[in-house]
Amino acid sequence: MNISTDVRHITPDFNKSFGGYEWWYFDGLSEDGRQGFVIIFYQTNPFSTQYIRDLEGDEPKNISYPAISVSVYKNGETVYYSFLEYGKDDFEWGEDNKKLSVKNDSFSYNLDRKENGFKITLNQKLPSGHKVEGTISGKGAVANKSLIRSSSEDRHSWNLLFPQVSVETKLNMVGKNGEEELSFSGSGYHDHNTGQEPMKESFRDWYWGRYHFKDFTLVYYLMQKQNNEQFEAWLIDRENQQVLEKFTDAEISYFSRNWFGLKSARKIELKSGQVTVNIQCRNKIDDGPFYQRFNSNCVVRYNEQVHAAHGFSEYIYPSNIYNRIFWPLVKMRLNDDQRQPHWVQKSRLMYPWTW
Repeated sequence: MNISTDVRHITPDFNKSFGGYEWWYFDGLSEDGRQGFVIIFYQTNPFSTQYIRDLEGDEPKNISYPAISVSVYKNGETVYYSFLEYGKDDFEWGEDNKKLSVKNDSFSYNLDRKENGFKITLNQKLPSGHKVEGTISGKGAVANKSLIRSSSEDRHSWNLLFPQVSVETKLNMVGKNGEEELSFSGSGYHDHNTGQEPMKESFRDWYWGRYHFKDFTLVYYLMQKQNNEQFEAWLIDRENQQVLEKFTDAEISYFSRNWFGLKSARKIELKSGQVTVNIQCRNKIDDGPFYQRFNSNCVVRYNEQVHAAHGFSEYIYPSNIYNRIFWPLVKMRLNDDQRQPHWVQKSRLMYPWTW
């Protein structure tokens, strides 16, 4: 994985190789860890079954599969979920105003140096009748382009644009609990990922996550490639945007297997000299055949003090995306705007069971 912190590379890559992917990831948690969101905008959605069909065809195609996924959490459970895929004409990027849109949902950057950040605007209604509308604003320092650099021969790039921002979330939803307003302040994160080939070609699985403490943020990345490993993590000073500690030693343990046969670690330990990190993947808030997300706890021992925080940890096993035995489950969750929605997606009662 090529890792960077360079705000110059926020724009979409419209010349990706066929088989590539691209997404912009945002998350946020309230100060008490009880409310949160994860929102991902895709220019080319690697989880699209139609895209995979095209990849497995005889002739390469130059087709994008834009999509957006929205997950909203409260008290350890998902209260709203959507994964909407659209046609290529529903993706727009404005270079002048640094705004990206997927159908009716969008985000834009503010990079005027005085008050850097982003603003997400959501406006979507699902076939089930569930819906969400509102805004999420993030404000914070753009990462210095020399903050983190890690080069490899991989054809995948991870750009940490905002390792830590302050977020203001104001959403009106019709979700699992009916009509509900979600309004909170907290800490968030934003990155941009681009690949020039399917993920499964380069790595077997991938753990990653981030935790915001009072004075620093932890970002970690543990990738088990086909032939070797790449384990890296950083403690980043929130005020001065400097790397306080870099971790290259990692241990994963306490493996557990879900209903789909996906096996992942529940405990992640990092070490750099006398500095230690202990991550407990406590509560599964997204669980599937190839992807998991956890609301987790993290304890850092740094400068002879103990620091604790809540945060998101995630795990992906890319080869399972291509296993067609799981596709009926994917079709229940992924709504393709170019096709009729699955009957489960039309049900106000049944669809939340897939969340």
